[in-house]
Amino acid sequence: MAKRVKPAAKVVQAVGLKGDVKVYPLDSRFEHYAQEDSLIIGEHPEATEDIRLSPVAKSGKLIRYRVVGNASREDAESLVGKLIFAPAGEDEILPEEVVGFLVITTDGQPVGILSDIMPMPGQDVYAIDSGGKEILIPGVPEIIREIDFNSETITIFPMEGLLDI
Repeated sequence: MAKRVKPAAKVVQAVGLKGDVKVYPLDSRFEHYAQEDSLIIGEHPEATEDIRLSPVAKSGKLIRYRVVGNASREDAESLVGKLIFAPAGEDEILPEEVVGFLVITTDGQPVGILSDIMPMPGQDVYAIDSGGKEILIPGVPEIIREIDFNSETITIFPMEGLLDI
C-alpha cells in the first residue's frame, strides 16, 4: 500500500546563497512535521524525494529553512513551487479520498457534491458544489456527522443559516 501523505507546505522563494528556502505552511502543524525525518518534496505525491529541513527564521506566515544537502542558491531555486508532503494520520481523511462524494443533511436532503477540502489554521473547510453555487462549511464534528465510504456520502448537520446563500 502506498504511503498516505498530505500537502503540508509550499516552497515559495529561494533565500540567500546557502540553499535556504522560504515555505508557506498549508497545515497548522507544519513546524512539528519539519522536525521529523519523514518529509518528501515534489510537484505531486507520486513524484517526490526525501527532504530534511533545519529552521532558520520565521517572518510572518513564511518560515525560512535550510535544506539539508543544499549547498547553493541554485539548489534552492530548483525547489521553488514544489510542495512539501507530510505523513497523514491513520484516521485523517485526505481530500482525494472524498472529493466527489454526495453531501446530504441529517434528514437526508441532498446539498451537493464535495468539490474540495481546504486546510485552514483552525479547521478544514469543505467546499460543496450545490447547483452551480459554492457552499463553504467548517469541517468540525458538530457539522460533519458522518463520512460513509461505502455509499460515498457525507452527512452534515445544517445549523441554522449554514446553507443560506
